[in-house]
Amino acid sequence: MMTLIGRLCALCAVSALLEMALGENEMRGSIRMIGGLLMLHLTLHGAREILDGVISAQSFADMLQSLIG
Repeated sequence: MMTLIGRLCALCAVSALLEMALGENEMRGSIRMIGGLLMLHLTLHGAREILDGVISAQSFADMLQSLIG
């Protein structure tokens, strides 16, 4: 989960930098949409990985490891 949070923060930062670099350009909304869709994809993919790890866990320690890792 921490890796997912880190990836989302990095993607958000890159998206914000691209928006600032464009300034008051027409492409700004498009960059915001693309960044949002990438964040949605990353969130759903990460949630699926976490859920698969929790389901396949053999013990409580394995479950916690999949949530932390």
